[in-house]
Amino acid sequence: MTVPVRARPTAGGGERAYLPPRLPVRVEVMTTPPPAPLVSLPAARARRPGQKRPVAARRRASLYARVVAVNATILLAAVLALTFTPATVSFPVTGDEWTILGVGLALLVVANAVLLRISFRGLTALVRQMETLDLLQPRERLPEMGGPETRTLIAGFNTMLDRLEAERRASVRRTITGMEAERRRIGQELHDEIGQRLTGILLQLGRIHDDVPASLRARVEGVQEEARATIDEVGALAHQVRPGVLTDLGLRSGLDALVASFRQHAQARVDATFPERLPPMTGEAELAVYRITQEALTNAARHAEATRIAVAVAVTADELVLQVSDDGRGLGEAGEDQGMRGMRERALLIGGRLRIDSPPSRGVRVRLAVPAANLTG
Repeated sequence: MTVPVRARPTAGGGERAYLPPRLPVRVEVMTTPPPAPLVSLPAARARRPGQKRPVAARRRASLYARVVAVNATILLAAVLALTFTPATVSFPVTGDEWTILGVGLALLVVANAVLLRISFRGLTALVRQMETLDLLQPRERLPEMGGPETRTLIAGFNTMLDRLEAERRASVRRTITGMEAERRRIGQELHDEIGQRLTGILLQLGRIHDDVPASLRARVEGVQEEARATIDEVGALAHQVRPGVLTDLGLRSGLDALVASFRQHAQARVDATFPERLPPMTGEAELAVYRITQEALTNAARHAEATRIAVAVAVTADELVLQVSDDGRGLGEAGEDQGMRGMRERALLIGGRLRIDSPPSRGVRVRLAVPAANLTG
């Protein structure tokens, strides 16, 4: 900092420089401890002195190192045999020496073949599962087998499947939740808005019926019948879109009402076999079983041209099994449609296994198996 210098007059008429008086200055040296060194995550997880490394974390030799070690061991044994034993190799090679060399070469080849077979065991099953992978069909995970490289590859593949299935299940849950909310809204509007308006029209037609001339009463009665039929159709549609029985009385009553509705409107014969009581389920599981049954019945009644449909639910200690079969024309070359894909997504949401079989000209069989542990969440 620059200090200003002022001139002060002296007795002789001159001037001398004037400096302000010195102020006492106290200098304090602040010492702060140095920051703690940053410790990386691997270093933080390093074992303490005297602590043994876990067996699972010990690094095993790579395949390259093991192949080299096996070959070096066999070659070293051969060198030691030639050095410290009477065995020799002459020129030209005799028959006994050819035998010894052949045995050594065979031992070398067999050792390498066994090592590689053990190391690569499990790759065939891994490739087969990768070729037939279906994210809408949960599968058992592959057992870790083979060498360290193969085990690491299988473990990574299993982890990837877990992550993909979890993401797929979350995506399906969001989609189905939004779809069911929209269905509830549409069903509510059908019941409250359109249904009530049609009922009002029917009541007004009843009042008009007595006032019109006798020649027009037959026409008014025809309009009344059409209005009643329309009200019934709207009510059935609202019930399909928003199953109030399922929400109020549970899955067993919901399935009974669903089968009764199809018996009334479908031309096919519908046989149902349900147990007296169903195990406790979450709302999500009940809705999934109900919607899969509804979709299977709809496909059989409208598209398969079936004359007989059988619906059965069986409950064991391990799982709940739903089966819907018909005698229609089957899937044919068309394969699965969007409705069947929706059934697979609902089965995946509750951790169930859905299987759709369609033998030629023998109808379609839909089978859903849900583990008991998944029924209650």
